[in-house]
Amino acid sequence: MKTTAEVATQELDKAKSIIDQFINSCSHNLKSPLTSIEGLVMIAEYCSDRDEIKQCLELIHHCAVNMQEMIKSLEDYTINLQRELNHEEIFATDLVDKILKEYAQHIEENNIAFSTSISQPFNWISDRQCNYLILKNLVDNAIQFSDPTKENKKVNVTVGVQVDQVNMEVSDNGIGIAEDEIEKVFEPFHRSSSHSKGNGLGLFLVKGIVNKLKASISVKSKEKVGTSFSLSLPNHQLI
Repeated sequence: MKTTAEVATQELDKAKSIIDQFINSCSHNLKSPLTSIEGLVMIAEYCSDRDEIKQCLELIHHCAVNMQEMIKSLEDYTINLQRELNHEEIFATDLVDKILKEYAQHIEENNIAFSTSISQPFNWISDRQCNYLILKNLVDNAIQFSDPTKENKKVNVTVGVQVDQVNMEVSDNGIGIAEDEIEKVFEPFHRSSSHSKGNGLGLFLVKGIVNKLKASISVKSKEKVGTSFSLSLPNHQLI
């Protein structure tokens, strides 16, 4: 049997390994758009055609936006893991409506039918920002990986508030995830499909916040059928 000191050393080594991997991933994924911007600037310098210059500028802008989103995701991750949790009242309908309004344009552009099923017979007391970021990133993920070949694209958001826990599910009929990729979806900068337009940090952020809330999350998915993320979160309404 391992001693307490040996267990602590093992945990520290594991944490250091994760941090090293994360830093290396950050370095690579921040260098990539910078390299693209540098190359596009060099091309633009030698372009005489206004349309080609415009195209280079649009691509540079796209790279800059991606970097901004990546840095914002990293900020959300570090800030929410370091700060103290707040116990405040959450209204599930308001939370879901806020997120769907933020993504209204993307939902319309991708022609996705969103449905919601919300049951809140009890007060929901938890950290509002953490729950917002979890649901926001899961909705974003469902939109990103919608199946362009399907005529009826669907996403369903379910929230059920119970006395001691809150069950949440975001399911879609998108492109799905390959079986050998499912266990990797929460890794930083992991992209399980070429369809991904994100920075690969959304689900990593979700997992970190889920752990902080002492909650649980599971994934079920099948390629060309769809994906479902299910969560069980503690409800502190009795505190």
